[in-house]
Amino acid sequence: MITLESVAKSFGSVEVLTNLSLNLESSMSHCIIGRSGCGKSTLLKMMALIAKPDKGKITINGTDVTLLNEQECEKFRNQTISYSFQEPLLIPYMTSLENITEVLGIDKDMAIRELSRLGLSKRLDHLPSKLSVGEKKRVDIARAILKGSSILIADEPLSNLDPASSLMVMELLRAHANNGGSVIYSAVEPTDGKFADNIVNL
Repeated sequence: MITLESVAKSFGSVEVLTNLSLNLESSMSHCIIGRSGCGKSTLLKMMALIAKPDKGKITINGTDVTLLNEQECEKFRNQTISYSFQEPLLIPYMTSLENITEVLGIDKDMAIRELSRLGLSKRLDHLPSKLSVGEKKRVDIARAILKGSSILIADEPLSNLDPASSLMVMELLRAHANNGGSVIYSAVEPTDGKFADNIVNL
């Protein structure tokens, strides 16, 4: 479970989030819906321990992560959380397959199977520069899923995807939740919330 208590975050004089409290249950998929610029990415990054709140408390699986130092945050994040950025962070000199097998150190067949489930069986040996934005997004999602973390956080995973690809991605994310994990993803379009067990309007 992830709990936020009176969390606030500002960048300079701009208040992005103010006095936000949430309870996100485990083994469920949660969709954070809001317009562009409302603070969705900031919220996800705080839950992923990439950013810290200015005020308030964040508890993940019973641990008050706002009390952790930088080294402890990194260890907790590596052991507990997978994160997919809104803009995919793929290593440019590695193929789609290598961006998973080399980064995660996992079995090649497992990576091929997951990429194929996302319609990328003919893109395994392609460098990121040869992939469309949507294809890069799917490689990034596959890597996040295969990390095997109990909590998977994805920033607008359905952006730049066609309806068929969106369905493929959400089937895998829902499977992660059905297997006991927690999925938290953001979206701009309210219709993207149809895939979630719980919707949070930001």
